Amino acid sequence: MVRLLTGVIVALRAVNRAVEWALKPLVALCVTAMLATVVWTVAARLSGISAPWTEKVMLILLPALAFLVAPIAYRRGANVSLDMLVNAMPARLARAHLLGVHVLIGVILLVALDLTLRKVGVAPLYLDPLLAALGIDLTSIRPFRAPIKIPVLGIEWRTVYLIMPASVALMLLANVELIGRYLLGLFDPHDQLVRPVRSFDQAHANVGE
Repeated sequence: MVRLLTGVIVALRAVNRAVEWALKPLVALCVTAMLATVVWTVAARLSGISAPWTEKVMLILLPALAFLVAPIAYRRGANVSLDMLVNAMPARLARAHLLGVHVLIGVILLVALDLTLRKVGVAPLYLDPLLAALGIDLTSIRPFRAPIKIPVLGIEWRTVYLIMPASVALMLLANVELIGRYLLGLFDPHDQLVRPVRSFDQAHANVGE
């Protein structure tokens, strides 16, 4: 059991690290585009040049950046948190606590995946039985289909919203890895794979995670 679980965690870690490797340049590109748009907006206002597209571009870039960063930030715990209680717990109990937290997060992510797919006009029928088993029924929510376009740019909002289910799906992938890590912690709370994936502010310590 432990050997199988270890193999699954190692495989998921490799996949999630590949996802991070692919997302990092996209995040950098998005930040650069936001900076360039802001600079152009200021320059246009000072010079009297008409640039109505800049506001609309920012409406796309802001949520895009948030959802591009989300899978990496979630996996590496790059969020504000209170860990005094869990740090005071015995090792095995702490792993059980974190396992429960990430199982709950997994359920929330499943609901988010269903809702974001409906937002782009997809009825995720394959999720209905799984959510029904959890006592959640979202079948009354109809997929969003109206072809509303962003003024000036002429791009459908549905196209922009595609980043949402894609990001949630990647977060679910990270969630399964984290659940596997803390499940392994119930057998061996001191295993190297059980430790939390460290955030990027600890660049010297997170190599290989």
